[in-house]
Amino acid sequence: MPRNALVLAASVLYGIFVCIAVLWFWLRERQHRLSEIAVGDDAMWSLLLGAAVGLGVSGVIWLGVRYLKPFSKLEGRLQEFIGELNETEIIAIAMTSAIGEEMLFRGALQDHLGGYWYLSALVFGLLHTGPGLLLWAGVATVLGLLFSVMVHFGFGLLSVTVAHALINFISLRRMSL
Repeated sequence: MPRNALVLAASVLYGIFVCIAVLWFWLRERQHRLSEIAVGDDAMWSLLLGAAVGLGVSGVIWLGVRYLKPFSKLEGRLQEFIGELNETEIIAIAMTSAIGEEMLFRGALQDHLGGYWYLSALVFGLLHTGPGLLLWAGVATVLGLLFSVMVHFGFGLLSVTVAHALINFISLRRMSL
């Protein structure tokens, strides 16, 4: 896929995710809830936790890719798909995917599910699957559970978006450069 097409496709797809999330809150007359969960109980702790989780998970992924054949094989498949990206493209994809997915899954869907918030992680994982990508779906489900817990315990969308963007940035950078 040409680089510009990948960035454009990601921007459109994740822009649609954000629109769906905002519309979902609005149709349910829960716009106030979006503003309540945006930053979390404390912005500084949300940022710090998001950064720590993002860096920690990226380290675990790096170890998996380096020492476990299924992880290195998965990364190779993903690398074939994305091709080479420059820094700007990596940042654009990492940010748009993190914002779009977290708004939809940890924002709108998790709010809608209430006490069944963990189901948003399962949906998140299922949407990260495809032929030969079962491992990716499993990893996405585990990350979705972690992110759901972070929002559930008051760290807000800020924490999970920072974590998600860092994980995506570090992974895409490693695969692209």
